Amino acid sequence: MLAKSLPLLSASLALMDTATAALLSMTASLPGSTLDGQFVVAAGQSFALGKTDTPATYCPTVVEPNCPNVTGTIFAGTGALWVEVPGGQATYVTKEGLFGFTQAHSAFVPVGAYQGGWVNKTIIPECEEEEPYTVLTFQAYNATVGGVSACPVTSPGDYGSVSYKIYGVTPQFNRTDCVELDGLLPHTPPTNAIGAWQYT
Repeated sequence: MLAKSLPLLSASLALMDTATAALLSMTASLPGSTLDGQFVVAAGQSFALGKTDTPATYCPTVVEPNCPNVTGTIFAGTGALWVEVPGGQATYVTKEGLFGFTQAHSAFVPVGAYQGGWVNKTIIPECEEEEPYTVLTFQAYNATVGGVSACPVTSPGDYGSVSYKIYGVTPQFNRTDCVELDGLLPHTPPTNAIGAWQYT
């Protein structure tokens, strides 16, 4: 199934992290692709796509047995992760485009990284029986480029298997081996439960 997107009119671009801090999880949106519906998963201080939402997490032994049950990769809006660790964990997009998050107990973000920039985009399916839906896409401030891509990462230690990291398209984004997504589809978690003590 092919889909087309409505033009991004400036009047309709609501920044998710300023408009709402609603809890959400996300999946890739690209109908007809094997990446469509894969979960956005926290792993290695960045976000990958996975067939299951099993993020990399940590909870110190001093907190046990009161560590929260890991419920997946849960965002508080698009600007932070829904965690219990003091100080929280913020999200960012590096100047080269990698969608990442801060280390626990640290507010450090890479030089030149964007905080914010996630906007709504309406997708109009080609099939008239299907309803339009909204995805999140990235738009760098004062830039003429934007979008979301899934870029392959080969893990030699895992027999050369390929996984995908999420990138926002920035003026400095220069990868040519990526799959352009329609965007990231937000989902409302079934409860308000903390996603994890911290993501790693």
